[in-house]
Amino acid sequence: MGIAVRIEKRLERQSSLMGLMMTHLDVDQESAAQERLGLSLARAVRACLFCRHGNACEAWLSSSAQAGGGVAPSFCTNRDFFETHR
Repeated sequence: MGIAVRIEKRLERQSSLMGLMMTHLDVDQESAAQERLGLSLARAVRACLFCRHGNACEAWLSSSAQAGGGVAPSFCTNRDFFETHR
């Protein structure tokens, strides 16, 4: 598998996890996108793309799928961002 394919797969996975996390935590995506002209959201997206906890994130989302709401897990680098925009 070439590097371009690996990068594409990682981008897809991480962006999917971020979307699921935002939905699960009831993040107001419109508000998040407007803060600081979108710079805060852009920073959060980059943090998620480079996050090394993808497997833990996926497991956390799977195990707490029925819970809804709540707070992001302690390993999440976007925990404060998500909490701010709930």
